[in-house]
Amino acid sequence: MLDIDQYQAQQIIKNFQIPPKPQILIEIQEVQAQSNPSAKAFADVISKDVALSAAVLKMINSPVFGLRHTISNIRQSVVLLGNNNIVNLVSFFQLRKALNKKSSISHEKYWDTAMETANMMTVLIEHMLLQEQCSVEDAYSFGLFRDCGIPLMAMKFNNYKQVLIEANSTSEQIFTDIEDSYYQTNHATIGYFIASSWNFPKDLCQLISRHHETDFLYANDTTRLNKYLYALAKLASNILSQHHYIKNDSEWLLSKDAVLGFFELSDLDYLYLEEDVKEIFKIKFAFTS
Repeated sequence: MLDIDQYQAQQIIKNFQIPPKPQILIEIQEVQAQSNPSAKAFADVISKDVALSAAVLKMINSPVFGLRHTISNIRQSVVLLGNNNIVNLVSFFQLRKALNKKSSISHEKYWDTAMETANMMTVLIEHMLLQEQCSVEDAYSFGLFRDCGIPLMAMKFNNYKQVLIEANSTSEQIFTDIEDSYYQTNHATIGYFIASSWNFPKDLCQLISRHHETDFLYANDTTRLNKYLYALAKLASNILSQHHYIKNDSEWLLSKDAVLGFFELSDLDYLYLEEDVKEIFKIKFAFTS
């Protein structure tokens, strides 16, 4: 659990230059907070920003949605995506824009991985019939923003790429413990402050801060929904690692028993799940690498 006093929090915010929430996101969140927000209200805000409008249209016309006709209208895009998804995507594109300075890693690859994780989590929810336990929108949101502290860490530290390589290659040690040993902080903590500063939902902020806790599924101080999101993200990360590199995610062995137990899956059940979901993912997202 995140345990930082006010002074430490102020130092983190100051030292890492957490970007302020953009005005357009403030306006989008104000629309979302209305009792019955309309697609037109969302579209009116998005249309103020040409680059954001183009990004939304690019997303809705991507193979992910498999639409027969090209959508060129922002209001139609909002209707098709849904209010929560449109807020998630606006937040994602704005965060991507804000965290786009000189860095020790490829931000393009990072954002692509975040989108892949979000997509894989939605595939898992549909394939495992978990819609009543966990909404696709919640899973998509966590997949997009789970590691949002990584770009800021890479902008702050010149050697962060090497630390990432070490953390991703070590299966016996928690990812964030390795970061802590170098920097006395980690991407989960930084991500929490970004998410909080941008007024993401409190439960999402807490989950971002705790997503590397190996005993999270046994915790008494969190929600059942967050446990589902945590466990789904672990499955998604490992399946993507197998898909890309034919090897386990660095933390899979540390969380495997808890995750499989949570979903009541045997090792054989998991292997069948992995093969099925990889195939669905390839087809749905036209993914060939």
